[in-house]
Amino acid sequence: MSVDDREVKLSILERLRLTGYGFRLAHKMTPSYLPCVTLRSLIIGIQPMLVLFFSARILNELDGGRDIHTLTLLAALTVGIMFMLSIARSVLTREIETRAEWERVFARMQLMQAERFTKIDYAHAEDSKISEVLARMDTQARGNGLGLMNVFFLFIGLSESFFSLIFAFLMMSVFSVGGGFQGAGDILIIFLVTGTIITLRYSAREKKVLENIYKENSKANTAYTYYRKYVSAGEAAKDVRLYNQSALLMDILKASFNFKSWISFFFFNGRQQGFVLGLNALISSGFYVFIGYNALDGSAPVGGIVQSVGAIAAFSSAFGVFIYMLGRIWANAPFMKPMREFMTLPDILAKGDKAVSQTAGHEHMIEFRSVSFRYPGTDVYALRNLSIQFNPGERVAVVGLNGSGKTTMIKLLCRLYDPTEGEILLDGVNIKQYDCAQYTALFSVVFQDYALFPIWLGQNVAASVDFDPSQVRDCLEKSGFTERLDEMPDALDTILYKSFDEDGTQISGGEAQKIALARALYKNAPIVVLDEPTAALDPIAEYEVYTTFEHTIGSKTAVFISHRLSSCRFCARIAVFDSGELVQLGTHEELLADVQGRYHELWEAQAGHYRG
Repeated sequence: MSVDDREVKLSILERLRLTGYGFRLAHKMTPSYLPCVTLRSLIIGIQPMLVLFFSARILNELDGGRDIHTLTLLAALTVGIMFMLSIARSVLTREIETRAEWERVFARMQLMQAERFTKIDYAHAEDSKISEVLARMDTQARGNGLGLMNVFFLFIGLSESFFSLIFAFLMMSVFSVGGGFQGAGDILIIFLVTGTIITLRYSAREKKVLENIYKENSKANTAYTYYRKYVSAGEAAKDVRLYNQSALLMDILKASFNFKSWISFFFFNGRQQGFVLGLNALISSGFYVFIGYNALDGSAPVGGIVQSVGAIAAFSSAFGVFIYMLGRIWANAPFMKPMREFMTLPDILAKGDKAVSQTAGHEHMIEFRSVSFRYPGTDVYALRNLSIQFNPGERVAVVGLNGSGKTTMIKLLCRLYDPTEGEILLDGVNIKQYDCAQYTALFSVVFQDYALFPIWLGQNVAASVDFDPSQVRDCLEKSGFTERLDEMPDALDTILYKSFDEDGTQISGGEAQKIALARALYKNAPIVVLDEPTAALDPIAEYEVYTTFEHTIGSKTAVFISHRLSSCRFCARIAVFDSGELVQLGTHEELLADVQGRYHELWEAQAGHYRG
């Protein structure tokens, strides 16, 4: 997934595909940008050539017939056309600068990546390789402007130099005054082809060095971005001081600046630009000699000489920029690969279209039938041959040691993953056949690693910008948050945390858990799942949360996961997991009566801590 040493072996076709993808993505992000740049580049390229075109004809008229009407017409056309083109250029420039301001482009790119991340299958979101790719893309964009950012800004120079080349060529051959200089177009093509071949051969020898420099600098930026948080916030302040880690952190940060790579980069750029400038000078000199030779016999009109000299100067300048921009885009192509792979990640979950019954009062039954599951990239089963049924309105507790498969079962239940083997049925139908969004809407889940955002309290509960205040208050009351809510400075409009607002309100871990529980109630889904959200609480507090929540959810189906067995005694059935398998299923009394069973063993082990 990452840009590595294999990138230097990308074929010409693959580089072209990556570059083309970059342009398509840039157009998708900002549809007006590329057309505006193209149109402005056309104007920038044609304006000086039109001035040359009309100036040459005015000079020839002054040197010849000196017809006042012809001179007036030529002057009026020159001023009028330049005026209109200048207005159009100004309007386009304002549009481009508005759309292509660095921070705006970066923000749009981040929003596009964020939107994509929220829509990819959960298996991708949990994949460490994807996290690595996202971090690399971020540091490349922030530190070097590589990848998609480069596509935006390199296109300006490439398109402007391209049109300047085209119009300069036309001025030197097709539209030259008095028929022009015989063979100018042929000579120009020979110089252009020869110069391009030499320049690209030079760039081919150097591109591996350039890509390695970019890659090393990207790694350095990644390291700096990661370690900077330890010297700019309190995240590790205690450890840094108690273990005297100042020298260690400074060594890491100094290495992250990567001065040597930057120096190498500047030397490379200098050699490349010097070569291109020398080649331009050679091309210009050759044409000046060619023009002088053709003008010796006096047959060339003065306007033609002026036009040709001006066109040569424009062509030479544009040629250097064009070749340089081609080299930059060529080197940038590998850095589009992570973006393309991320944005085109394939679906993993099967996509059904069957509607989930929304009939009022309809109670759903879910059944795991011989389900086994392996996480992607591993041959080890996290869950084996699981068969269990969740009846409508039933309370089921799921217990077991860490790593026993409890949370994996919940991920499968909520369809964050599909089973490797077996099937899960909703009302007798394989859940793969259902519309995924409608199926997941059946669940209100509070995971152990739930997330609250630094936004309004009411928005956190509703998981939406807009919310029903009375419903939010009711859910907060049921989750036991009423007393703290009364102390909030702006009630439901109170900003949580101080991450982005110094007037934000800090909340404790226990208070955050109650807000997360209220969010589950606000969704009002028919099936409620609590996946150890109270693991940080003491046993008594956890028991109170579970029993309170058990009463507030009414007739909904509920699944409670806890590593503390005493917290789930109120449930109708208890499922005991061990090493990825369901080893026991029954009531608390039934399981405890089996003195040889895993539940009895776990119960006695936990009870021993409180007997003294």
